[in-house]
Amino acid sequence: MSEKMKAAVLHGPYNLVIENVDKPKVKADEVLVKVRATGICGTDIETYHGKYPVKYPIIMGHEAAGEVVQVGENVKKVNVGDKVVIDPIFHCGKCYLCLMGKRNLCVNGGLLGRDVGSGAYAEYTVLPENYVFKISDNISYEEASVIQLLTTVYHGQKRLRIMPNTSVAILGQGAAGLLHTQLAKLSGGKPIIVTARSNWKLELAKKYGADITINSAVEDPVKAILENTNGRGADIVIEAVGSPETFKQAINAVRPGGTILSFGVLTEQLNELNLFPLYFKELQILGSRASTSDDYEPCIRLVAERAIDVKPLITHTFGLEKVKEAFELIEKHPGKVLRAVVKL
Repeated sequence: MSEKMKAAVLHGPYNLVIENVDKPKVKADEVLVKVRATGICGTDIETYHGKYPVKYPIIMGHEAAGEVVQVGENVKKVNVGDKVVIDPIFHCGKCYLCLMGKRNLCVNGGLLGRDVGSGAYAEYTVLPENYVFKISDNISYEEASVIQLLTTVYHGQKRLRIMPNTSVAILGQGAAGLLHTQLAKLSGGKPIIVTARSNWKLELAKKYGADITINSAVEDPVKAILENTNGRGADIVIEAVGSPETFKQAINAVRPGGTILSFGVLTEQLNELNLFPLYFKELQILGSRASTSDDYEPCIRLVAERAIDVKPLITHTFGLEKVKEAFELIEKHPGKVLRAVVKL
């Protein structure tokens, strides 16, 4: 008889149930992880809503950290008892994109807990050893659950190559935006200009190194950015919201010859977008999607050395039995939640 574990199982849109399911079995090259903390991502919320084509039932959850409790006979990278963070972006390693180093865009890959495998809203998850990375004891499991998000920010900023005294405007100060603020500061960006609609997020951004904060609910962010860059606009604008409004702001707030990083997940149709500035200002717009395994070790070091502080981003914690309540809180009060973490 198979061993059982508790898991939050999605049977269809909005139909999320805590159940006893079979505990996953370990193959020769796999690792069984006792999940200790899993961050709730916007992707999970959208999957919960039925916005992704998935094969039900599924166990979601991919921003996870835990303890290795069993390893397959061929595993060399980790040992039982190791604290690890999970890389949930699976790739084949053989397609043309993988061979180009774009493993995050693999045509045969997918996201743990949505496209492939069984996710981390469960007591255990199993995955190949190449998708787990050891973390030091001074990183808590809750902090480690934010590392996957940090890797996506790190991946995006690698594309930007922020240099000292580069002016950087970051639109949006959610969890990702606040990580962008910290990382841009570490890279020597100056001034770091941030926008948000909540004063408490702006106060946190100041603690993270923002030089200029703009409450976009009460003042025109584009005008304010221009005023703080001698009328030129920022060298780099990072759009970290994912809305048509802020994407338009980015185009108008960046200097001629500048660069925009489209980081926020923009799924809405852009209506009445004037692309003339793209030509006239000779702008560069970069996209950024997820991260690759190369991004994990640097991000783990940043957190371990406290160069990046993720702890204040964890505003809410829930037990596994309360994961549906967590989803509902995020939907009803998104401005009050930076990162919600499911603790097991």
